[in-house]
Amino acid sequence: MLIYLFNIVAIKRYVPFFHFFTKIFLKKKDLIPSLSYYLSLDGSISIYDLCNRMKINDSGDNYRRVKRALEKIQMTGIKSEGAFYHKDKKQWITKIFGLYDGVIFKGEQLEDDIIAETNLLYLGDIYLQSLNSFYIKPIDYDYLQSLKSKIASRLYEILGVKFYGLRNKREKFICYRYSKLCQLLPVTPHKYISLAKQQLNPGNNELRDTGFISKYEWSENSKKDWLIYYWLGDRAKEEMKRVDIKGIDSRTGEYLPGPKEDTEEFSKEQLNLINKLVKMNVSKVTAENLMKSNDQELIEKWIKAINYSNADDKAAYLVKAIRENWQFPEEYLKEKREEQRKEEEIRKEAENRLPDFWKERLNRGRDKGKTSKLLEVVLEEKRREIIKEWIGSGRIEDINSK
Repeated sequence: MLIYLFNIVAIKRYVPFFHFFTKIFLKKKDLIPSLSYYLSLDGSISIYDLCNRMKINDSGDNYRRVKRALEKIQMTGIKSEGAFYHKDKKQWITKIFGLYDGVIFKGEQLEDDIIAETNLLYLGDIYLQSLNSFYIKPIDYDYLQSLKSKIASRLYEILGVKFYGLRNKREKFICYRYSKLCQLLPVTPHKYISLAKQQLNPGNNELRDTGFISKYEWSENSKKDWLIYYWLGDRAKEEMKRVDIKGIDSRTGEYLPGPKEDTEEFSKEQLNLINKLVKMNVSKVTAENLMKSNDQELIEKWIKAINYSNADDKAAYLVKAIRENWQFPEEYLKEKREEQRKEEEIRKEAENRLPDFWKERLNRGRDKGKTSKLLEVVLEEKRREIIKEWIGSGRIEDINSK
């Protein structure tokens, strides 16, 4: 037997089903009478009705495809890491389970040797508990089907889940790394941003033109990867308003607790930068998000460069500058160029002061493209000697204190 296994980590990782497979899954949820009531563990289904809801003809070929898709959903294993809510236990579970416990088609034999007179579907207990707890994200199947671009269709599914998590937050945008988005779509990532834009922008534009997103922006935070920001559109907001949350309000418990976040460890250097951002009045949550989503070197440079800005609210300016990869202040760039010039002077002077023996070793090492560690130690000693001498004479400031 072939078993499919998908890994789902909280709401942050969203793994795609195959296209036809997905259509079956979405429409099957529509067949459940109402999520406002507790669901039974089994129920009859009509494959012809499924075909009609999917707006495909109910020919024999499609009938067989739907049956195979239902069987594949049953064989699909899901590894949840704090992503599914168990109502009875009142906690987000970490477990491997299936969405369906069983699918029995008309004419097949049941456990008690009775022949099934209709198609029967047995929902898995954990999946059923999640539905009953109203931990759901609605999908407008008609809108999904209307999208012409496959990229737009997948983005609609992916972004919809993330947008849903913004409903109680101030921020009205989400951000994805290009490489991460390529894994989720899935598409082959490009090395150049111009090609990446050609790849994704048709889908981005379709979602914008149809109102699901209000706008999107690319940010070149590094040469190897880029960030894409998406803002909520009117259609996405309307979808969230249509969710019936009365079932939760009327229960004795509170709203569902948030899913457990992955505890992401930071290096000592990253923690140091986060602490510096916090001291500059950036909130800890924002500082950690900046560290997760942006290049570390970029953040380090902006912590220094912000001192050359005339902004009244330096914390807000700093956050926006890092997120949108703004140009550094000219005075900061000028000082960096001056530091590089001084460093080059010191390097040349250190090499000139080497004894002939070491100069010969240096030239041989350059020809081979590698210098010995001992030579590097000698050069560093000369460098420190020159810096101390030049600081004493007033030729340079103490660059090591900067």
